[in-house]
Amino acid sequence: MPISTSNFGDDRDGRYAEYESDDLYEQETLEYPGVSLAQAETYLKRLGGGVDEKLVRVEGIGWHAEIAPLQSDATHGVAVTFNAHDELLDDLIRRFEDWVDRGE
Repeated sequence: MPISTSNFGDDRDGRYAEYESDDLYEQETLEYPGVSLAQAETYLKRLGGGVDEKLVRVEGIGWHAEIAPLQSDATHGVAVTFNAHDELLDDLIRRFEDWVDRGE
């Protein structure tokens, strides 16, 4: 059986609705000098996200993040705006920063 399934149109549809409600999300924007758009996207994908818009937005279950260059040429780093379910935000940022520290 596949890991993910299509929408069945039954009682399972609303099961995870609490993770889609924006009022339960918190937002924090952090700057990462020296990190490229591609690196930031890669780190977010390693945290379980999928690319919604290449080099701009990555989404995971209970969170999404938007990546923007610190300056117009993006050589000075990126700003990442984390939008996460309040229970996930701190852990998401900590894990992202672990990848930044590794520099892989």
